[in-house]
Amino acid sequence: MLFFLLRVLLVPLAVVTGTVAQRRFGDAVGGLVIGLPLASLPLLWLIALQHGTGFVASMTSALLVGSVAEAVVLWLYAHFTVRFSPSTALGGALGVFALAACTIDALELSAILAGVVTAVGFALALRWWPETTGAVGGPTGHSRLWLRVVVATVFTIVIASLAGRLGPVLSGLIDALPATSLMMAFLTHQEHGSHASSHFLYGVTRGSFSYLASMIVLAELLGTRNLPLAFGAAMLVALLVQGLFQAYDAWKKRVTPVAPTTEDLSSPGTARAMVV
Repeated sequence: MLFFLLRVLLVPLAVVTGTVAQRRFGDAVGGLVIGLPLASLPLLWLIALQHGTGFVASMTSALLVGSVAEAVVLWLYAHFTVRFSPSTALGGALGVFALAACTIDALELSAILAGVVTAVGFALALRWWPETTGAVGGPTGHSRLWLRVVVATVFTIVIASLAGRLGPVLSGLIDALPATSLMMAFLTHQEHGSHASSHFLYGVTRGSFSYLASMIVLAELLGTRNLPLAFGAAMLVALLVQGLFQAYDAWKKRVTPVAPTTEDLSSPGTARAMVV
């Protein structure tokens, strides 16, 4: 019972963390936090303690295979938010994931190959991310936090209840569905518009590199049957990858000149500075 309660609480806690980050620092940062394996690794740890190392090893491999579909659905969902209503965009994204997951499962990719394909997919998605109109995602206002927590909790209860019955492979494929990300993107679309939802999904996609790296390391080290080593190394790699992204962003800001905006040019202080 204790394991079940802990598993149910992990995802809602991640949702609260991501929502707070979204409110304070903007949609892209909130998505970045959700993309991290903050809930995935502890959840898999609890599953390993409850069902054994072999079960979670097979589930992690299935997660990596399903992550290819995740890369596809995040990119397409960003396109859908620009063109369709929130409900239509979410329905289309779920349909795409189901189709992509079935197709990829039929290909019988190895876990490592699936991880490499997913990494390439994430990189291509960021390279050709859809353009949106509207302000860049700054700190957002009121969000229905209670609804986000309820939806995340219900989904987690369903997955936690069915994990032992569905088996590791099917549980892993279903768990690869970025349900928390899609749910938060859907509510962001409703509350703040398509551009905010797109920026949120962009952050999720960037954060997913650290998630992907941690899953690859975990899949490899679970064979040692040393759970502290496998999960500790996976979390360390996730933090390292995310740290590299943050360092790159900081370097890019230093070397990229910031052009004055129209608002800046219209302000008296900026006008005086340009005259001087």
